[in-house]
Amino acid sequence: MPIMESSSIALAQSYVKEAQKASKSSWLSKPEWDVAAPYWDRAANAFKTARRYEDAVTCFVKAAEAYVKVNSLYLAGEGYRNAAALTEKHLNDHTNTIGYYCRASDMFRTQGSAADKAAAMMENAARACEGIDSSRAIQLYESALAIYESEDRIRVGIPTFKRLTSYLIEKNRLSEAAELQTRLGEVCQQVNNRSELAKSCLSAIILVLAFGDLVEASKKRDQFGENMAFVRSKEGTVANAMVEAYADGDQDQFDVLAQDQVTTFLDGAVARLAARIRVPGARRTPPGAAAPDGDAHDARAGHATGGGAGGTAGDNDEDLL
Repeated sequence: MPIMESSSIALAQSYVKEAQKASKSSWLSKPEWDVAAPYWDRAANAFKTARRYEDAVTCFVKAAEAYVKVNSLYLAGEGYRNAAALTEKHLNDHTNTIGYYCRASDMFRTQGSAADKAAAMMENAARACEGIDSSRAIQLYESALAIYESEDRIRVGIPTFKRLTSYLIEKNRLSEAAELQTRLGEVCQQVNNRSELAKSCLSAIILVLAFGDLVEASKKRDQFGENMAFVRSKEGTVANAMVEAYADGDQDQFDVLAQDQVTTFLDGAVARLAARIRVPGARRTPPGAAAPDGDAHDARAGHATGGGAGGTAGDNDEDLL
């Protein structure tokens, strides 16, 4: 064992003894949790230096529990956060990782002045859960959003909306993703974020078209059309043109719109989904041939969006997802 690791272990063990001593009660004294907690913290960091990660996690948790005893909830949250980070990185223990992040979130939220950190810990728990339980992961993401909403910090939560949308698309839960983007549009309207408002409305329409519901896509277009900021945006123009191309069975025009930079500048998962949408009963114009009105499809799309990307996508008969 390297000398540095050996000395770190010895130091950690000395801190553990002090922490245990302060945690004991007797006929003449009560536990001194305010003394024990910092010793548990020091022991945890010394074990971490020595790469004794299980011992470090144990000590971080004991530190958190001691801080709770003296109502130092922010420091308790830090203890659980440290335990979660080590467990996730070095111990590959998903169950405890999720549990520690959730406890950290509870501590930060109860403490009262760290709502953003509480939501971030809940989102960390969601990410840790993604590969093992998708339903719970989605619930945890929603819990993170609920914290932002309840603490009037929803502007900060916009990236969380986007990450959850990407995860829902990955899990082929497109209807839920569309409703989430609709909610995001409402949030963006509340905080006067016009750029994100336009993107979220276009994303919602793309998601609805991706699962083949033209009627619902038309309803959303009309709903979003009540907001003039969206109607006047490039995203609004593309959204309207996409619905029309889908309704007309015009795959070529839809492909051009999917390749327009307005669409490709959306979040990656949504942009990729748009490029894979297949219009039912679609007709295609043979390469080099003119459209029925004599204009090339890419020219029509360029005029519609104020200079979108030209060209059409190649045939792609693979499944949507």
